[in-house]
Amino acid sequence: ESHFSLPPSPAGSSALGAMAASASDGRSAAGPVAPGTVYLVGAGPGAVGMLTVRAVEVLSSCDVVLYDRLVPLEIVRLARPTAEVRYVGKEGNVNTVIMKGQQDDINSQLAELAKKGLSVCRLKGGDPMIYGRVGEEMEELAGAGVPYEIVPAVTAALAAGADARVPLTFRKLATSLRILTMNPTTTKDDNFDWQQFLAPATTYALYMGLSALPGVCEKLIAVGVPKDRPMAVVDRASLPSMQVVAGTVGTLPPLVHGRTDLEGPAMCLLGDVVGLRERLSGVAVPAPTPAPAPVADAAYAMALVALPSVATEGLERLKERIDALLAARKGAGDEPPAKRPTAA
Repeated sequence: ESHFSLPPSPAGSSALGAMAASASDGRSAAGPVAPGTVYLVGAGPGAVGMLTVRAVEVLSSCDVVLYDRLVPLEIVRLARPTAEVRYVGKEGNVNTVIMKGQQDDINSQLAELAKKGLSVCRLKGGDPMIYGRVGEEMEELAGAGVPYEIVPAVTAALAAGADARVPLTFRKLATSLRILTMNPTTTKDDNFDWQQFLAPATTYALYMGLSALPGVCEKLIAVGVPKDRPMAVVDRASLPSMQVVAGTVGTLPPLVHGRTDLEGPAMCLLGDVVGLRERLSGVAVPAPTPAPAPVADAAYAMALVALPSVATEGLERLKERIDALLAARKGAGDEPPAKRPTAA
């Protein structure tokens, strides 16, 4: 468990988060979040713009936020300024026993915090229901009698397909999609069903597959998957630094070997649809014209999206808070940088 203060956000980026938090102070269960409740929230593939409106609503309202390793700080900063923020990330390739102990500790924290009457946001990379170990947290909360809500998100496979220009299904070419997790443990598992990769008209989205790629491709070839079956690695899907390395089952491992610029998280896509990406790549989207601040601010954009769903009373409180903030800033003659208090 780690309690800490986040690095300062760009000036003004948490102002609307503060206003939203202020407007929601004292709300009952009819508001965005309820006391004594845990929210299992998906942070999506990484880009702030991929967050759902509900995810932002919960994140900006909860008393406590527990977030994972793959959640960018730009998203964590959307937490309400007075929230207690805990980093509970787990490193990859950790011993199973250690991993279980860490997860058990997280489960206990969620239940204990909720029983204190706090609203708790458990923030996970991607979608919480896909390789997010959310089932164990659901089991803990259900057993402890703690109410919880699951907030789904854009999972990495969808973002990777979009960024790589690979439609995960395609009429007559790919009629099904399989999602699997791939790591060095998988390639050593004698009970793993490698024959499933021979299914016709199927696209495979392989999570956590980059480090195990050579072993995975060896297994695929051994069971009869053609060496020329299209395959690609999509690194950091949804982010500006996203990269795609395309090849085949036979050629992809050497293409990515030693590539230190592939930082991860990475997704591997396998199937005939991957071979369509050059034909479907089309014309590049023109770079957007930078908008003047604060329009370019992610929190500002999220607030604009959420405003139509805010009740009249909430809008009135929000306006009062905005007027007070503007008056204070004019009086100070300066716009103070956003900062977060040190968590207990």
